[in-house]
Amino acid sequence: MGQLFANILALPFVAGALLFLYLTWTHDIDLAPWMIPFVLMAAVIYIFSPQINWWWYSRRPPELPDGLRQLLERFSGFYRRLDTAGKKKFRDRVALYTMATDWTPTAWPEDVLPPDVQFVLATQAVTLTFHRPEFLLEKFEKIIVYPFPFPSPEYQFAHASELFEPDGCLLFSAEQVMKAFVEPAAWYNVGLHEFAKAYALSYPADAFPDLSEPEAWQHLETISGMSRDHVEAVIGLAGVEPLPVAIHHYFTFPQRFKDVWPEKAAALERVFA
Repeated sequence: MGQLFANILALPFVAGALLFLYLTWTHDIDLAPWMIPFVLMAAVIYIFSPQINWWWYSRRPPELPDGLRQLLERFSGFYRRLDTAGKKKFRDRVALYTMATDWTPTAWPEDVLPPDVQFVLATQAVTLTFHRPEFLLEKFEKIIVYPFPFPSPEYQFAHASELFEPDGCLLFSAEQVMKAFVEPAAWYNVGLHEFAKAYALSYPADAFPDLSEPEAWQHLETISGMSRDHVEAVIGLAGVEPLPVAIHHYFTFPQRFKDVWPEKAAALERVFA
């Protein structure tokens, strides 16, 4: 993305403050007051930089690097099914979602989260919200990412993903997220799973299908080839609810879902289309 717009906007004011600092030091101390407006403007831009950047980039979304675009074409079935305009909209939203999210890398070398991990998680969220005017899940802006399965205060044993509603926080193991992105038919996607839960909590008035019937898990396994044991083993938690799994399968195995469970597919289409 390069230099953020707010930084570019602040640059002449920082340069002006430094210029008058230099002139004050080397020529005339009476020039010192001229630094004040430059310092004040630079400070205002710094304080409001998130809003300034969002205002600018929401109107001029940055292009995704070619390598990330190639990942979309290769591994995202949802993206491949879009037309040219839809693909551009998807890429723009992924770039903006990445900017708007509070990313917290934990246990990574130098506390730096790899851009491809950010990108893959952003694609899961944007897939769910693609047809909504507001595509950010504002109740869940904080994402904590570990390299591998992790314990947490809520579950003090290793697991791959978690939603902690009181803090509006999603937690992920990058290992499981990336495996599912490149092997969607073989590995349950914990990224899509937790974002599905966040979506349902963000839009409780939507008419999500009732999945309380005893055969629900049997239908879900028939659609995906993934048993409940597989889903819970990948996540690392027992007692998984069927709704986020159904949402996962609706996006990952769309045609198979319609063939096996047409009434539930139609209900989910009304929510997400």
